[in-house]
Amino acid sequence: MKFTQPFRLIMRPELISDTEDGLVGFARSIADRFNLPKTFIKFLIVGGIGFVILQAITALIYDTSLFWFLPDKKTNADLLLYTNKDLRLLIASIVAVETAIFFQFNSHERWTFRNRDHEGNLLFRFVKFNLSSIVSPIIIVTTVNILTPEFGWSPYLANIVGVALGFTWNWTINSLVIWPRQRREAEEHSTAAGQRPAA
Repeated sequence: MKFTQPFRLIMRPELISDTEDGLVGFARSIADRFNLPKTFIKFLIVGGIGFVILQAITALIYDTSLFWFLPDKKTNADLLLYTNKDLRLLIASIVAVETAIFFQFNSHERWTFRNRDHEGNLLFRFVKFNLSSIVSPIIIVTTVNILTPEFGWSPYLANIVGVALGFTWNWTINSLVIWPRQRREAEEHSTAAGQRPAA
């Protein structure tokens, strides 16, 4: 595998569906064995990669000196409704969550739900994706910013708890609201062949 291949798959996730080996092949065998929808398995794969992105961006912003201009760790900030005990962590978790959301939307749009209707323009669907999935990012950011400063948890362990809490919400909203219907592939094939679709 070329060095650039993983980056190509992140930017063009639809390429994954053309391979039968590796993670996708394993996921398909699990889907067949347990009679799970392939769309659900794709959703899990995208979620897993999104989780890795979430953890990596959190680590990059929170634990490295690359973002030297941000406040130091454990810097208090009065945010009207409450006093945040680690402003750097709050910034890191918000940026990490939004980066993961952008990746997940792109992957769902081009791979997971590519056989579903894509109503409205792309920007509108991205905004709708953000708004309809707002519960999960709020859960993740809140979990990290409570469990870490208040209870001394690692932010990465707190991310795991937040992601676990938001998963069911995301699947339900994505499959029922953002990409709600399966395209009628049989009708498309019969129309392309010049046959009249069945009523």
